[in-house]
Amino acid sequence: MAGQATATVRNALRWLHRFGVQPESGPPSLVAGLALTPPVIAGVAFFRLTALEMLGIALAAGLAAHLVARLLGQPLDGSPLLPALVGVALVGSGATLPWAASVAALAAVLELGRARVVPAARLQVGTVAYALVLLLGHGAPAAYVSPGGASGPEPIRLWQQFFGGGEAPIDPVRLYAGDVAGPIFATSMLAVAVGAAWLWYSRRLSLLTVLTFLAGAMVPIVLERWSIGYHLESGPLWFAAALVLADRRTLPASKVGRPLLGLAAGVVALGARTRGFAIESALVTVAGMQVLTCVVQGLGWVRRHREETRAGLRDLRETVLALGRLHRPRQAQPPS
Repeated sequence: MAGQATATVRNALRWLHRFGVQPESGPPSLVAGLALTPPVIAGVAFFRLTALEMLGIALAAGLAAHLVARLLGQPLDGSPLLPALVGVALVGSGATLPWAASVAALAAVLELGRARVVPAARLQVGTVAYALVLLLGHGAPAAYVSPGGASGPEPIRLWQQFFGGGEAPIDPVRLYAGDVAGPIFATSMLAVAVGAAWLWYSRRLSLLTVLTFLAGAMVPIVLERWSIGYHLESGPLWFAAALVLADRRTLPASKVGRPLLGLAAGVVALGARTRGFAIESALVTVAGMQVLTCVVQGLGWVRRHREETRAGLRDLRETVLALGRLHRPRQAQPPS
């Protein structure tokens, strides 16, 4: 027994060493989960009990999705915990727990559906779940409080409401540390930067996409003569751009498509501020860009595999007709 335990410990240490040196060899969900760890720790440090409650909701939704997949015998290419956590990370620190639960549950369900129907789709469904709940809930998940508990707008909304132009109403150090109102696990740019550095070390982060996003974001900033530091020193902005959009597992395979996607997302995310939209526009923009990319790639696949698509549609039609015949009431037979 002692020898077996020693061998187990030795194998575990060997795996940890290999994972530390070559993190890309580890499970993809583990790599991405470690990238989210610094923002989660920062959120708990700033928002305490509220952050712990929302973290518990995300974990519960992800574990429930795992259980459902196991009961259905459905294979998973990733953990539903990850999209549930990503979705909840974007929920406002002042939002009520039912809104966080709605985002987490929808993210877990969408991940199960993606894995079952379109497993090849390059999509982080956590951001999609947040965007859908935000739009359907008329902005309710975007309620914010400061780490001290006072309700108020997040930095971009504060700038829009009371300042504007090249003003910078919050100290840069506070913005960088994340001691401001905002999404529960995404206010700290420092924590997001640490997570992005881990993704880059793990060869999961596309630096080109990050740089083209930055270039696109600079266009409205320069044209409108805004404060560059204030608008770019934003945890939520780079959470969406670096930890979600620039993740190689969700980027299009095309080497040309990646920089174009980053450039377009940066222009739209920051340009929407000229129309009165605040930080939520960046989160919704990234979700929309990923969905649009999946649609374009799906249409391209259909065009290249027309016969296979037609065969699949015929099979689906026959299945629907067969189900309809099964549920059709039988006519009563006349007595003999």
